Amino acid sequence: MAKLRVAYEYTEAEDKSIRLGLFLIISGVVSLFIFGFCWLSPALQDLQATEANCTVLSVQQIGEVFECTFTCGADCRGTSQYPCVQVYVNNSESNSRALLHSDEHQLLTNPKI
Repeated sequence: MAKLRVAYEYTEAEDKSIRLGLFLIISGVVSLFIFGFCWLSPALQDLQATEANCTVLSVQQIGEVFECTFTCGADCRGTSQYPCVQVYVNNSESNSRALLHSDEHQLLTNPKI
């Protein structure tokens, strides 16, 4: 017995919807690669920090004060003024003089050396 082979031709609407589906799948995969290279790769490189020893070169009180809120318990809250202090260190990794910052956010907002 010979099998009957039926040739199926897609309508124009079915053909367009198949092409649209393939385009969406391909653009999703390309978007994932772009996302991985542009956003995830630099974020992972930031996590790979190297250790360095820093030697304090000088400490200066610059005369400015900043306001800081603190909490030390349920009934203990307040605001206080603290003097600003600049600490210069010698970085053993790059052998250069640098201003010490408490975190990366402070470095980005106030990069003075």
